[in-house]
Amino acid sequence: MLRLNRSLVILVLAALLAGCASPAAAPTRTLVPPTATPVPPTATPVPPTATPVPPTPVPPTATPGKVETKKGEITSQALAGNLLGDPTTREFYVLLPSSYATSDKRYPVVYVLHGYMGHANALLGAFKSAYQIALSAGDLQEMIFVFSDANNRLGGSMYLSSPTIGDYETYITRELVDYIDANYRTIKNRVSRGITGCSMGGDGSIYLALKYPDVFSVAAPVSGTYYWERDPTWQRAIENFDKLPEDFYDIHTLGWEVEAYYALAAATASNPDKPPFYLDTPFAIVDGKTQIVPEVFDKIVAADPAHEVDRFLAQPERLNAILIFHGQHDNPELARDFDKLLSDRGVEHEYLEKANGGHCDFLYTPVVNFMSAHLVGEEQP
Repeated sequence: MLRLNRSLVILVLAALLAGCASPAAAPTRTLVPPTATPVPPTATPVPPTATPVPPTPVPPTATPGKVETKKGEITSQALAGNLLGDPTTREFYVLLPSSYATSDKRYPVVYVLHGYMGHANALLGAFKSAYQIALSAGDLQEMIFVFSDANNRLGGSMYLSSPTIGDYETYITRELVDYIDANYRTIKNRVSRGITGCSMGGDGSIYLALKYPDVFSVAAPVSGTYYWERDPTWQRAIENFDKLPEDFYDIHTLGWEVEAYYALAAATASNPDKPPFYLDTPFAIVDGKTQIVPEVFDKIVAADPAHEVDRFLAQPERLNAILIFHGQHDNPELARDFDKLLSDRGVEHEYLEKANGGHCDFLYTPVVNFMSAHLVGEEQP
């Protein structure tokens, strides 16, 4: 035991001596293990992002509010043989709603009448703008609008009939309506047919509606005169009438007011024995002063819209809706009186006076909306 211990002591001493003889060891650095053990990458491959499948083609649809304009011609038998020699072939314009090209449905129709000295396209832009705005807003039904031509050598037919100018009443209410119904997808019923217009067209629209309620059920005259006896244009015409015109050039030089009353006389006081105008003149010059010819004046006044109201009431048919639309800056007294006349006669209607509105000088949105609200559309399943 003692020898063993002595040997052990010797071995320990030798080890110590060997350690002292070796070079100094580098300082030990404690390695901090990573916070998380790395996750080996998965062996399952990630599928690539799917390639988009192209959509199934859809038939093109019309842009909401997009209105298409068409132009056409019609040859009228009712205008044939008119003494003024005006053409019987007339152009017209049609506004078709956005869905017309992509559907087979039928639509209500609104006929639009231009004013004095105007033509078929006179109100086209104004109504197209109002219609597109209303369609884009989505607050009305789609309709077809038709713009007719009723001009003549004296500036306008007044939408009346006589041997001198021709039969514009039949031309508008029968021939044009029948042509549009035959060539466009309209609803061929009075309850789906309306009429409007401005100035001469305002008087014409209410006159034709009152006289032909079997054709139209809704009327919206705009900037009409209604009472021709009280039209202030008479006085201006008298002031300008300083000679009896011998031809159409003379008429033009006297001013549009004189020409307008010659146009009225041609429609209401036709006289085939008095070329070149074939009418009884509404003015005469006596002792150097211009006077109204009473007999001609009475014929003109008897044809105005105000006088047509009682004749309308004598018929069994009634209009479904009437809107009188006028501007506050356009001598509204006559329109207000016509509003009162209709009320006194028990004719249901609406009256709208546009603040700051002039003569035919405003957006026609109220008229478009009125037609949409009162014309009968096609029933949808």
